[in-house]
Amino acid sequence: MAHDMVPEMMTTAGDGPARSELATRPTWQLLAANGDERHRLDETGHNRYRNRYGPEPDLVGFGSCTSSTVSDEAYGQAQRLHGWLRSLDERYLNRAIDDLFQGIRSELKSNLAVSAANAFEVVITPSGTDAEYVPLLIALERGSKVTSVVVGAGEAGSGTTAAAGGLHFDAAAPSGAIVTKGDQVDPAIAGRVEVRHIDIRDAHSRLRPLGEIDAEVADVVAESRAAGRSVLVHLIAHSKTGIHAPSPALLNTLADLDDVDVVIDAAQGRFSRRGLGAALREGRMAIVTGSKFFGGPPFCGAVLVPRRPGRPEAIERLPEGFRDYFSAAMLPRSWVSARASLGDWHNVGLLLRWWASLQEIRDYYSVPAQLRFEVLTHFQQVVPEITRGLGSIELDVVPTTLAAESADRLLESKTTVFPFRCRDALGRELGADELVAVRHRIRHPDHGRSFEIGQPVTLGSGGSQSSLLRVALGGRNVIRACVVGEAGDTFADRLNRLSGDVRDAFTAIDAAAREHRG
Repeated sequence: MAHDMVPEMMTTAGDGPARSELATRPTWQLLAANGDERHRLDETGHNRYRNRYGPEPDLVGFGSCTSSTVSDEAYGQAQRLHGWLRSLDERYLNRAIDDLFQGIRSELKSNLAVSAANAFEVVITPSGTDAEYVPLLIALERGSKVTSVVVGAGEAGSGTTAAAGGLHFDAAAPSGAIVTKGDQVDPAIAGRVEVRHIDIRDAHSRLRPLGEIDAEVADVVAESRAAGRSVLVHLIAHSKTGIHAPSPALLNTLADLDDVDVVIDAAQGRFSRRGLGAALREGRMAIVTGSKFFGGPPFCGAVLVPRRPGRPEAIERLPEGFRDYFSAAMLPRSWVSARASLGDWHNVGLLLRWWASLQEIRDYYSVPAQLRFEVLTHFQQVVPEITRGLGSIELDVVPTTLAAESADRLLESKTTVFPFRCRDALGRELGADELVAVRHRIRHPDHGRSFEIGQPVTLGSGGSQSSLLRVALGGRNVIRACVVGEAGDTFADRLNRLSGDVRDAFTAIDAAAREHRG
């Protein structure tokens, strides 16, 4: 794919979709439109995470814990939808886009939480970060002031804390508006929201005991309620390094409190559908994405909002500042008042990103569950075996997974993200900037295969900081191991191919780390 220009953010605010941009821009540019600065492409056609918005057939992708370069299959879906929109009579374009977003909501219901499909609504959001605004606004519907309790903020998205407090987390909004990072999105909520952080690691980057985390969350909840504030508790369901906190047991003790809401940050997409459905039936909101585990184009989110007797299940009216983040078509049709309060611009970039992501989700769940389970198990086993013989790589501690597929759980039953430290030839641990260089080197090698892995995560504080890279299994890896003939004639052949790709990736990382010069 040729990248002969750097696209600007597509602006369609005020009068519906920009017909000229639909007609003149290629699909890969539109896929990078209507978001924040994370979508901005450099002169080589990569975003800041080194992803492309068009397929790169020879790329070996293990970076789904950050974001992924779009696959051939997903890009084909986006191209076909783009072509159809381009050919549509302009009189019908607005209604068609609204219908398409409705179709996305319906398909997410049927694919992600089948057992609870009729018990919740879906809000489409530009990313998993913008998604934080939705549960916050719902909590503000019934409380004059809200305490947002963010657990593991350092291992969620980089803008999570700002968004959870109703602040701009980036300098560009999806509508194309230029905003001030860190300012309130709208003055109507200024002074009504406080954010309380609960760390999941200590200053030395060691995991805190879950009981200790639970006790701190419980204390903040009690303190906030005593002050007359409603509380929104964030459960992180798979942090950047695979942590789940606070415990389900704590959430059960909060379930009967009328002034406490829970939102599950499942943006990594590494969840059990059965567990997600159970959480929704229990009245817990959930943030999901098509762009992490499932491997859709970077940055497309959604909030699953359950119908809860006696509690707000809709936003009546979005404060004006949020019109730069949401259009009417992104909200459920049952949210009549909220939709009426929004402008008529359309997020065409987000529509195409989700349309492509749905292809990845369909393909993943079309694979028999037992085959998916065997690939997850295989990956969990081979990564420690492969890295054991590589002196520059040290796997971090990952949470213990559940062995039984039938166990009552929210997360996947197997480890799909492996964080690790790197050392150079002298045994010195590499820092965050050096790991960025290692990641760039294997993504753009002088010769040989190109590998996409997760970006660095920095843990701890001060002189005790430690930075890790990540290799992650994504949905497209699973699909190829199960059904793609070119990866091998038999399932065993394809599992061996997956093992070989993992080995090649870690071998490239090991060489780049050893050869790094600080």
